[in-house]
Amino acid sequence: MHKYAENLLEKYIEGKDQDKFEIFEEIYLPDAQVEFEIQTNTISFPSGLLGNMNIAQVLSAEFNKKYDNVKTYYLSRTFPKIENLVISKQGWLVIMREIENKQIRVGTGFYDWIFERQSTGNLQIKRHNITIGVMLCLAGFSLTYLTELQGKLFYPWVDQEIAIGILQEYKELQEVYDYIKIQARS
Repeated sequence: MHKYAENLLEKYIEGKDQDKFEIFEEIYLPDAQVEFEIQTNTISFPSGLLGNMNIAQVLSAEFNKKYDNVKTYYLSRTFPKIENLVISKQGWLVIMREIENKQIRVGTGFYDWIFERQSTGNLQIKRHNITIGVMLCLAGFSLTYLTELQGKLFYPWVDQEIAIGILQEYKELQEVYDYIKIQARS
């Protein structure tokens, strides 16, 4: 399960970050569900999405019309809670730029995944819950700031403690690393 899940999660990042919505159509089941729990007012998504085509449209095609230079990181290659075909509390960090106003966005939260095994042995995503705990909007920071910060983190898998150490170097990101530290303890 671990290797199949790891491969699927890497495909998710590729589809989301690189605007390859066709990947989403493959990795999600046709009747897959995505639900959001958004704990900040600095970003919005519909409360839920139904179907791989709709998920691909919102999480890849539309998302990449609003944001560029997107890099999403998983905060551990060791899944925190994994049993059967479920991964819970998979931490993530995103660093990107809003196209319209050129603000840098740095956010964090966690994913919960439920997979279904296909007759081929491959996994597809049946249900995906996305919790957005923090999404900072940093006005006045350059694209160089974004690329330097991204360059310090291994992509797409970065150890949570390494990410915290790097983020602590930036006082404007305190809310992000505080959230990650709290999630690490829960």
